[in-house]
Amino acid sequence: MRISTGKGQKMKKAIMGLLPAFLFYGIAEAGMLSGRIIQENGGSLANTEITIQGRNVMTNAFGGYAVELPDGTHELNMVIQGASCASDAIRIYSPRTKQNWRLDRNEGRLIKIQ
Repeated sequence: MRISTGKGQKMKKAIMGLLPAFLFYGIAEAGMLSGRIIQENGGSLANTEITIQGRNVMTNAFGGYAVELPDGTHELNMVIQGASCASDAIRIYSPRTKQNWRLDRNEGRLIKIQ
């Protein structure tokens, strides 16, 4: 029986050495953006289908939402009850970014709540 310590072992070491880099890249590629959307009157935008960057999301009873987006700085484009709304710029970080918004229907904007 012959034990190989040549090319096969080197290839195995190379693959095992690169595996963490591939795993890290996959995890760092997208983050979960979540938070709450309130209306002008302070009430929750509850149980409403919204579209964030082309992804359909349903808010919960408290106006909460969650959507996976690529890491980076974005000005979100949302469609809420048929109306298009832009947002202030937001930086998405993996694994999770939280941001609450106030909907200004007159301006067609979502404004960050700090």
